[in-house]
Amino acid sequence: MTVKDTQQTPPHMNTLKKRSEFLAVAKGGRVGRCAFVLQGLKRDGSEPPRIGYTVTKKTGNSAVRSRIKRRLRAAVAALAPEDIPIQADFVLVAREAALTAPFENLISDLKSGLPLSLDPKSAQRHRSPRKPKAKAQPGGASAPGRKQG
Repeated sequence: MTVKDTQQTPPHMNTLKKRSEFLAVAKGGRVGRCAFVLQGLKRDGSEPPRIGYTVTKKTGNSAVRSRIKRRLRAAVAALAPEDIPIQADFVLVAREAALTAPFENLISDLKSGLPLSLDPKSAQRHRSPRKPKAKAQPGGASAPGRKQG
């Protein structure tokens, strides 16, 4: 058995590989956790669930990013098959805390977050509503409080 064989995704989860698959999941729901953001999307068909891992360069150098990915893969492998919703795709977007968080917390956050990420209401971004832009005054007058001149 080679090192690469030991780092495979568990048998009950396939891996997302194409950019288009990651982008499709990003349009679904999302749940924030301490160590990661979990994105999920229901899909049609009888295929087993799939998961993808994203660790950006902002997180650290390549060694740090690899360690984080290994921890997240191990946490997914520790889940029981019944803990993972079927007919769904998931993406784990890692945060720096994924490196230092207790492993048990990673597993419990995954268990609680997987079903929640499939909820379409969780896709809404929690942003403050945009303020409408002030319309230009007729006759070229500027906005109040500004000096002309």
